[in-house]
Amino acid sequence: MNKFTSSPKVAILAYENLDAFEFGCAVELFVTPRPELEAWYQADILSVQEGPIKAACGITVQVDGKVDDLTGYDMLVIPGWSGTDVKPPEHVIDAILEMHQRGGRIVALGLGAFALASTGLLDGKRATTHWAHAKSFTDMFPKVNFIDNVLYTGEDRMHTSSGHSGAIDLGLHMIRQDYGAHRTNVVAKDLVVSSHRDGTQSQFVERTLRQQHGRLHETINWVLENLDKPLNVTEMAEQACLSRRSFDRQFRSTVGKSPKEWLIHQRINLAQDFLETTNYSVEEIASSTGFQTGMNLRHHFTRLLGLSPTRYRAKFSQP
Repeated sequence: MNKFTSSPKVAILAYENLDAFEFGCAVELFVTPRPELEAWYQADILSVQEGPIKAACGITVQVDGKVDDLTGYDMLVIPGWSGTDVKPPEHVIDAILEMHQRGGRIVALGLGAFALASTGLLDGKRATTHWAHAKSFTDMFPKVNFIDNVLYTGEDRMHTSSGHSGAIDLGLHMIRQDYGAHRTNVVAKDLVVSSHRDGTQSQFVERTLRQQHGRLHETINWVLENLDKPLNVTEMAEQACLSRRSFDRQFRSTVGKSPKEWLIHQRINLAQDFLETTNYSVEEIASSTGFQTGMNLRHHFTRLLGLSPTRYRAKFSQP
């Protein structure tokens, strides 16, 4: 089950010169039917002004209505924006402010952070955007706590992402919050992308890893196939034919976090899936995810997710 009594209702904002890629991400994540899942989002495409919208690539987008009132919607998605120096119309700003005030969530993909920041809601809050527009953003919105070179951020029910693939990562993060890890993994598999890239991961890698990159990729796949075993970072380094020091450096440069923390996150993701889809005990899940003991699993699970495995199961277990 999910955290809502009914399917979450999503509004996707459309505007002239619409960013086709990030709009496509929003449609794929929140509009595309998922018949293999028992429940999914209800979504509408709402435009800034009346009538069909022209996307940046010349495609005409039909809309379901105009953004006058977001009452009844649980989440607003802003897929990019028409320009860094373009302020949303006042009626759109008013609708966003009202939505946030009554507890709704706002998801700004890429340049959508500029539109959201224009409302003032991000003042004092964490936010990010595509790295190429970081300076423009900080110059325009100095009161925002800008986080550079991360995939996505979230604070006070407002979420922002870097551009392009970061939009997919943030969308999957929202799905995980609403429906849990198992359904997120189903969607990610359908999209042929990783089901969980942490928001703090870098938007880009500073240097190419050349021959080591292939070994590292093979090692990551090997680890994912053996998460039930009590692997450690030294064994991972040996599998990659690298010294422990070189492996730590190369791994962090590629993935954006230490191999130890990445390994814990992958095990937690697998544990979430077990909790949602099986009746295994916490001890059995700990053994099946490489944590070895229930105490170890509970410690890391609560540290990363903010709730115990038992509470997580009660919230997200499949009927």
